Amino acid sequence: MTKESKEKAMNLAELTCKLARACNRKEHSFAALFGLTPMELKCLRMFAGHPSISISDIIKELEITAGRVTHILTSLEQKKYITRRVNPKDKRNYFVDISPESKKFINQLTVKHTAIHQGILTNIKESEQELLFDVMKKIIVSMDEWTDSNRQKLKK
Repeated sequence: MTKESKEKAMNLAELTCKLARACNRKEHSFAALFGLTPMELKCLRMFAGHPSISISDIIKELEITAGRVTHILTSLEQKKYITRRVNPKDKRNYFVDISPESKKFINQLTVKHTAIHQGILTNIKESEQELLFDVMKKIIVSMDEWTDSNRQKLKK
């Protein structure tokens, strides 16, 4: 590895960490606008276009433990955003349904979340936006490939 490539790798590492922290701050602020935790927000956003989701799918998507999902769902249930019901085909599993009142709320979340990102894009020249999307996609794929590879190594 050359000195230049090492410096570029260090720069990428620093920038991705800063981006992750900025995204976390944005998500915390956005969730707080609605009296939600960031994980409650992420969970509710999963229901955009899906009136019902299995708990196992929520666990996989959010990449958190079943106990943590239970805590989040209990909170959302108390806030009347969701209901839980037993899977009629397998009594050991549950589905989570959005409540009729929360459909409008979730649509509002989606609209406002999109508006935030439209605002972010106003700071980036239109001619640079496609390049930004392409590069971000490549970074995500590379990070996912590294994570998957690392998981395989840990299993051995």
